[in-house]
Amino acid sequence: MRLGTMYGEYDMNDFKSILVALHNDEDGAGATEYIILLILIACVVISIVKVFGSTVSSKFNKANSSVKDVVDFT
Repeated sequence: MRLGTMYGEYDMNDFKSILVALHNDEDGAGATEYIILLILIACVVISIVKVFGSTVSSKFNKANSSVKDVVDFT
């Protein structure tokens, strides 16, 4: 069976071989795994910042006020 397109006519076997080649192509699978890994790392970082963010912020503010008391910036 012939399929007519604006690029010419293709045989159904050509179309099937293109689909099989796209199905067997695993280049996108590696990229997908890296994206999933990146999302998981981002979730862990966001969780850590939410849990320890206020504690770290208070420690920096305390250190900042101690430095301001000791050091003269004029």
